[in-house]
Amino acid sequence: MCESLLPKTVNADLPYDAMVELTEGYSGSDIRIVCKEAAMRPLRRLMTELERLEKEAHTEEDLPQIGPITEEDVRIALETTRPSAHLLADRYEQFDADFGSRAV
Repeated sequence: MCESLLPKTVNADLPYDAMVELTEGYSGSDIRIVCKEAAMRPLRRLMTELERLEKEAHTEEDLPQIGPITEEDVRIALETTRPSAHLLADRYEQFDADFGSRAV
């Protein structure tokens, strides 16, 4: 999921295998939120830099460009986005007990 949700052109070095392990217990929606947060971090860095440079005169060529998504961006996104699937685990277990397959 992470590979398909994050832009491919700038993320060749992201540790997708580690991301799989780090998102254990995350729902698909949680993973989508992690990827969105990681993808926004380069833009936030750019905005901070532009605000810092706001008072100075610059040509378009001098302005900073948006950078790639880094491992640090992913790490921070994982720290700020907690898994939510465990919140409904009891409900899912009860549904499985009531309606789940009994095939052996």
